[in-house]
Formats: sequence, C-alpha cells, structure tokens
Amino acid sequence: MPRRSFNQGNYYHVYNRGTNRSPIFFSSENYLYCLRLIKKYALQYQIAFIAYCLMPNHYHFLLRQDGHFPISKFINVLFNGYVQAVNHQKNRSGTLFEGR
Repeated sequence: MPRRSFNQGNYYHVYNRGTNRSPIFFSSENYLYCLRLIKKYALQYQIAFIAYCLMPNHYHFLLRQDGHFPISKFINVLFNGYVQAVNHQKNRSGTLFEGR
C-alpha cells in the first residue's frame, strides 16, 4: 500500500494501538510524558491538535497540518521518542505499536 500524502491545511484522524492490543501507557507519568512530547513536537512540526484521546492501549488524534512538514514525520518523531523512553523505563526493547 503506498504511503499517504499529507497536505498543508488539511485535517487528519490519526490513530494506532499497541501490538496485540497491549498497553502503550503503563502509568499516569507515561500519559504526561507523551503530552509533553506532543507539545514540543507539534510546535516544532507546525501541527495543530484539534482533539486527542489517549487510552491504555491506543490513541486517537485529530490534527491539522499547518506547515510543510508532513504529519507522518511528526508522528514518527513523537512516538520514536516515546517508545525509547518507555523501553528504558520498563527495561524492554522493541516496538509498542502495530504497523500501519
């Protein structure tokens, strides 16, 4: 399946879940850390958060791409940072998320 093209000014519903529907958030600190990363990278990549929902084993974002950076780049940077931190904290390796 070809990668999706993202366009400035468009809105996107972005979601994913944990591998085998496993948790991706293990504590309230994980939620807060993810929100801090969102704030940091959304500003850097010019992504407007319209709405979001973080649940133990999945998430939903409603986003608007305000700049020229594709939303896929933002999601990649956001969750690479999040997964590295969780893997370090939980002394684990590998991915937390299902593939596209």
